[in-house]
Amino acid sequence: MQRLPAIRHPNSIFLICFSLLNVLLFVPLYLLNWEDTTLFPVAEFMGRDWWADVQHMLFWRKNVDPFRWNVELIILVALWVNVPYLRRPRVRPLFITLYFLTFFYYAYEAITLSIYQVDPIFYHHYYLLLDGLQFLLSHLHFSLGTYLGSALLVCLGLLAVYAFVHFLYSIPIAERLSPWLRITFGLLAALMLLATFSYQKVLAVPTMVISSLFYKVENNVARSLQVYHDVATFDDTALRQVYDYHAKPLQRKPNIYLIFIESYGSVLYKRPDYKARYQGLLAQLQEKLDTGGWHTTSTLSQSTTWGGGSWLAFTSTLFGLRIDTHPQFLSLLNKYQITAYPNLGNYLKEQGYHYYHLSSLSSELSEGEWLKQQRFYGIDHWFRYEELNFAGPLYGWGPAPPDQYALHYTHDLLTKGADQPFLLFFITQNSHYPFAPLPTLAKDWRTLNSVPETPPVPVDEETLAHEVRRRNYEDAIQYELEMLTNFVLQEGTADDLFILIGDHQPPRVSRRDDGFATPVHIVSRDPQLIDTFQEYGFVPGLQVTELEPTIKHEGFYSLFVRTLLQNYGDGNQAALPAYLPDGFVATPSVIEKE
Repeated sequence: MQRLPAIRHPNSIFLICFSLLNVLLFVPLYLLNWEDTTLFPVAEFMGRDWWADVQHMLFWRKNVDPFRWNVELIILVALWVNVPYLRRPRVRPLFITLYFLTFFYYAYEAITLSIYQVDPIFYHHYYLLLDGLQFLLSHLHFSLGTYLGSALLVCLGLLAVYAFVHFLYSIPIAERLSPWLRITFGLLAALMLLATFSYQKVLAVPTMVISSLFYKVENNVARSLQVYHDVATFDDTALRQVYDYHAKPLQRKPNIYLIFIESYGSVLYKRPDYKARYQGLLAQLQEKLDTGGWHTTSTLSQSTTWGGGSWLAFTSTLFGLRIDTHPQFLSLLNKYQITAYPNLGNYLKEQGYHYYHLSSLSSELSEGEWLKQQRFYGIDHWFRYEELNFAGPLYGWGPAPPDQYALHYTHDLLTKGADQPFLLFFITQNSHYPFAPLPTLAKDWRTLNSVPETPPVPVDEETLAHEVRRRNYEDAIQYELEMLTNFVLQEGTADDLFILIGDHQPPRVSRRDDGFATPVHIVSRDPQLIDTFQEYGFVPGLQVTELEPTIKHEGFYSLFVRTLLQNYGDGNQAALPAYLPDGFVATPSVIEKE
């Protein structure tokens, strides 16, 4: 009989390794949400209802602390210590590999939940990573040393994890464990199996104290297959009937500015400090607009994305279709290259409008990709960075010129000798994460096109305190709202209509409970047009009092066209197109409504 090597304190070593590795699975989600999470949620266990306390401790709690149980790890460890046949050199790598697969999945889940506030979907995030990673890295502007240092830290971290897994599944240690420890893990495994049988798919929910990789992956695969099915079976035959507006002419054609404000979310109403400053700002801006003869109405709209993926939000708004995954967007992008999608821009072009987009990012797409996007949206002309004739400092994400300069300069270009009404689409850049540094708001936007004595210093966002990051976000939104108000007052004419809308909640300074709602403001000199929006839940002014969204981004297209025709159409109110609150939905009820 082979003699086992002498190992001191095998039980302690084993328990320490197991405890650390189990907690480690839940650490990524905790770290990505640590500003809004309590490490030891003792208060949740000290309520007046003893059963609620038991539930918080053993079954479910909203606080995403790392003190939870993974079903598969406990079962595998119980098998390892209680089934001698499995403790073989050839089987051991399988146990180690399974742990790392579990760890990587939990880290992946933590990233998707924290950044985009959505459950992980393989089919969605594969294409998002494929298309977005290179674009993201090109905009981060980190040095080679930063990348190499980060890679080294990741490798060292994984080696440390491997060392603990190596000890956990050590054959000599397992052979020396005491019987009571083997029995304890056997009982724990039995409890995990009972919990799995009792709760099943609920164990995929991140807030469950008992967590199952199997059900997480099962849910992911099911949702991936559903997205694949939805993309593969998309048929626009009914959609074209629903959005067939070509026979609905406009008699009056205001210039329309559709401006998405990056990271402009309803979280501004949901924190006492945010709310006080935000409402004070809106009151000041409201007074300016009132004095200038402008009328306003506002509401909250449910976005299709959270914390990122702006293209999903504004494409849903333009197309009247819920687009909430990147594969769905890519499928539509490829489909509508030859044939035109009946979106808002194409409808207005049929009415005699010019359709413009402005993109001020200095890091540009390839010419082929620009052309593909232009055909997809149906744009007449895309104003790009190279046309802005800008020589001043660039800011933040992209990086990009000051939004004030980009918007005013483009306005001057498209209004010179203009003989047609236009739709101008723009998404702001200076309020993009990391929200700093910000340009100054100049009295004359032309003065921004010069090199300052002290250029802006890029912000190392990861070193910022949470409160500093939150203030930067408030400053960025204040800059955008003041800039846009000044733009309306300086450049707006009696025939102009402004739509200011948030794309999604801001990342890192809002949380899942804040929801997906973003503010929408309509600004016009026509009080009758403004009043019409109030039929759909809008309220007078820039502020809202009801924090539940009254519309959805994908419903805005039909709402807006209906409102335009109601005020500026041929007067046939009976022939107004239907308002589709959920946008186009491929069900018979939608067609019947039409």
